Amino acid sequence: MNSLIKNGLIFSILFSTAILFFSCEETCPGVIFTAPVTGDTISVPFDATLSSQKRNVILQDYTGVRCVNCPDGHLVAKTIQDSYSEGRLVVVALHSGSIFTGPYPFGTHDFRTTEGDEIEAMIGPISSKPIGDIDRKLFTGQTSRPVNRTLWSGFVAQEIADSIPKVQIKTEHQYDDVSRILSLDIILQFAETISENLNMHVMLIESGIEEPQLTPTGIDTFYTHNHVLRDMITPSVGSPIIGNKTPGHATKYLMPDFEIPASWNADSVDIVTFVTYTDSLKVLQVIENKLK
Repeated sequence: MNSLIKNGLIFSILFSTAILFFSCEETCPGVIFTAPVTGDTISVPFDATLSSQKRNVILQDYTGVRCVNCPDGHLVAKTIQDSYSEGRLVVVALHSGSIFTGPYPFGTHDFRTTEGDEIEAMIGPISSKPIGDIDRKLFTGQTSRPVNRTLWSGFVAQEIADSIPKVQIKTEHQYDDVSRILSLDIILQFAETISENLNMHVMLIESGIEEPQLTPTGIDTFYTHNHVLRDMITPSVGSPIIGNKTPGHATKYLMPDFEIPASWNADSVDIVTFVTYTDSLKVLQVIENKLK
């Protein structure tokens, strides 16, 4: 997790009016926070225009550069995504776990992340790839959330048919090309009262990355990887939503600043924000915004 997040957390805890408690575990390459990373929360005017926001769906594709069938998974995800209007299906490629993810020595990038590993452990287990979950939901008739790519299209359609989201999400962000600092605020408001505990998640994904990939015809050294999970601003488990969860109220969450690493192409980075039930892990709503 980016070091500026840690600094932002410390500042928020010392000086914000909201008293937040956290615990952390030192791991390589950074610090994994298992409690809220949001700073101040502010009540803001209810935005009636968000009431027309459509229900979007997230597909988490568990993949790997050494997985010979994973390019087909990428193609299946793209085909489904292209069949809907922009933003309705958000795809995130997680190069997670120990299966097929080790980078090639002649490559440039290592797509593995601590957060991706933790998400796989939370959603899985996963014993084969490609495989993916739709809204992190355990569908009727399935024994696990991750399902074979042949089932993705039907489950995406089933989720999108639930057209009215219970929570509406809006993001406000600024990015400075010189400092490479992302400042992000998230506004949440609810279409109905939700009594269950909820978590908020913020991922940063990057597309258009050339990196070797095993394919049925051999290693493609110039394979283009898209929607790759690069890091998260929240912990992998998400940050508890502590604001008002009743209709007619809106809460703005001020996130800690995040420095975009120099090795990322900022022009190809997207911000993925979604809300889940804490206990069932099910996604209620997701939106994707370009960094620039």
